[in-house]
Amino acid sequence: MSHKLDEYPPDIMDARFPLTSLEKELLESGALDRATLRKIQAMAMERGVFVEEEILDSGLVEEEPVLKIVSQKYNVPYVLLDTIEPNPDVVTRLEQDFCEKNTVFPIRIEGSYIHIAMSDPKNIALRDRIRDLCGFSAKSYLASKGAIKKKIFEYRSHFRKKIIETLLKSVGKDQGVHLTRELGIEIEDLRKLPEQTEVIRLVNLLILQALQFHASDIHLMPAEDALHVRFRVDGVLQELVTPISYEKADQVVNRIKILCDLDITEHRMPQDGHFNIKLEGQEIDFRVVTSPTIFGEKVVMRVLDRSATILDMRHLGFAPEMVLKFRRHLSRPHGIIAMTGPTGSGKTTTLYSALKILNSKEKNITTVENPIEYKMGDITQIQVNPDIGLTFAHCLRSILRQDPDIILIGEIRDLETSEIAIRASLTGHLVFATLHTNDASGAITRLLDMGVEPYLLASTLRCVLSQRLVRLVCKQCMTEYVADETVLNDMGLSIDDIAKYGDEPIKLAYGKGCDRCFNTGFYGRSAIGELLETEDDIRSLIINHAHTVRIEETAIKHGMIPLYKDGIRKVLAKETTFEEVASQTDVL
Repeated sequence: MSHKLDEYPPDIMDARFPLTSLEKELLESGALDRATLRKIQAMAMERGVFVEEEILDSGLVEEEPVLKIVSQKYNVPYVLLDTIEPNPDVVTRLEQDFCEKNTVFPIRIEGSYIHIAMSDPKNIALRDRIRDLCGFSAKSYLASKGAIKKKIFEYRSHFRKKIIETLLKSVGKDQGVHLTRELGIEIEDLRKLPEQTEVIRLVNLLILQALQFHASDIHLMPAEDALHVRFRVDGVLQELVTPISYEKADQVVNRIKILCDLDITEHRMPQDGHFNIKLEGQEIDFRVVTSPTIFGEKVVMRVLDRSATILDMRHLGFAPEMVLKFRRHLSRPHGIIAMTGPTGSGKTTTLYSALKILNSKEKNITTVENPIEYKMGDITQIQVNPDIGLTFAHCLRSILRQDPDIILIGEIRDLETSEIAIRASLTGHLVFATLHTNDASGAITRLLDMGVEPYLLASTLRCVLSQRLVRLVCKQCMTEYVADETVLNDMGLSIDDIAKYGDEPIKLAYGKGCDRCFNTGFYGRSAIGELLETEDDIRSLIINHAHTVRIEETAIKHGMIPLYKDGIRKVLAKETTFEEVASQTDVL
C-alpha cells in the first residue's frame, strides 16, 4: 500500500532535514514509513552523516527497495551482497586495505571485466585505479557501505591467507632470519645461537598458522610424548597442526619466553608477558601466560588482532531494534550502562563500538582496562597494574579529578569500584562497565550483593546488555532441512510463531563440513543479546531488592527479548543452529 506525503503532519525533523527526492520516493512507495524515517534522521544527526547514507546503513529499512530506487536514479545496477558468495580468488585480486579505504568489493570476473560493488559507483577515478591494480576494467555495481564493510570483514581470512601463503613459502632453511624480521620481532644475535635457527622458524610457523586459521588463542600443551598445539577457532579448541616433538618442546617454550622478555631459567612459577608482530602494516599483539605442569611448561597465547574485529554495532549481529534502543541510552548525559557475559563473549568489542559512536574532540573519554585490547585515537586509555597498587578503584579516583565526560571501566568486581562508578554517574558522567554474570537481570542482583545501596543503583543504572557469541553456519557447506515438530517444540516456538509461516514448512540449516570451516560446519561468530532497560517498574524492584526472576519477568513484560529468543531468531534465519544456541544460553 503506498503512502502519500500529505498524510503526514509536518514536525521539527522536517525543518531540520528537508525531504530529499530519495526519501519522498521511499515514502511514496511504502518502502519507508514516517516513524522509521524520523529514527533514521536522528541517527544521521548523531553520526554527522547524510540521511540518505543512514537509510542504507541503519539496518531499519529493507535494503533492496532502497538500492532499486537509487540505482534507477543514477542508472547503475545494484547488488545485494548478503545473497552472494564470491570466489575468494576474485575477491583477493584487490588488497583488504584498499577495499576498506575505498569501500569496494570484487564480485566476479567476466572476460576483461572485474565486477565491483561500490558505494560510489560513479567514481571514474576509482574505477581507473582498480584497473591499474588488477589489470581488469571495472564494471561497477551499487551497494551500501555497511554491506560492503560487512562482506570485507567476512572475507578477512581470505585476504590474510593470501599474505600468509606468500610468507609461509619463505619459511625455508635459509629464510628464518628474514621472516622473523619481516614479522617485526626483535631477535637475538643468531650467530651466537646457530642451533636455535630451526626453533625460531618453528615458532614463526606456529604464529602464521594461527593467523591463517583465524585463531583467537594458541595453546601449547605438554604431554608425556610431545607438545600438543591447539588453536581456538570460533570459540572452540581444535588440534589442527602436528604436535611438536618432546625434544624441541623446551626450546620452543624458551623462544616464546625470549620474545616476551621472560626468565628462561624459571620453570616452577607462572609468568606472563607479551610481544607484537606487524603483518602488512597491521599490528597484532600476543598476550602470553606460562604455567608449570607435570610434563613441562604450558603456554597459552591470546591473539589480539584488531584488524579482525569490526567496531560497528550494526554489524555485530544484534537485532536492529535492540541496537536502536541501546543507542538511545548512549545519548544520555550521565548514568551507568552495564555489559555482562562470560569471558570471550565480545563485551569489550561492543563497548568500543559504543565509544566509537561517542568519540569526538568535544568529549574527554577515559578507559581503565586490563588488558587494553583496542587502541583508539583521541581517548585516554589506562591499563591497571595491581602489582604496583594501580587497581581499578585507584585509577578511577584519579580519573574523576581529570574532568572526564565518559568513563569505561574494564570490570567491576568489588564494592569500592562500584561505589566510585555510581558516584561518577551521579556527578554527571556517563559510565560504561562490565560484569561477569549470566544474564542482564543477574547484573542487578550482583551489584546489590556487592553492597551497593538499592536507591543509588535504581537512580543511576540506565540499561544492562547481556551478550554471547554463537558460531555461524558455514555458507560454503550449508544444508537446509525441514524442521520436525520435536525440534520446533525444543526451540520453544509457540503455535502463533509457527502460524506466521502459514502452510510453508519451517526450514533450518546446518553445515556439512568442508575445507573452509575445517569440517566443523561453522565459520565465524555473531553476537546475540538481551537488553534490560531500567523502567520505573524495574527501579521499584531494585529498591525492594527483588529476586532476579522477578526482575527478568518484568523486563520481558516491558519488551526485553531474552537471550535465547534472540538466538532462536538467528536459527530461524538459518544463520546458526539450535544446538549452538542451546550451548550458549539457557533455552527455556
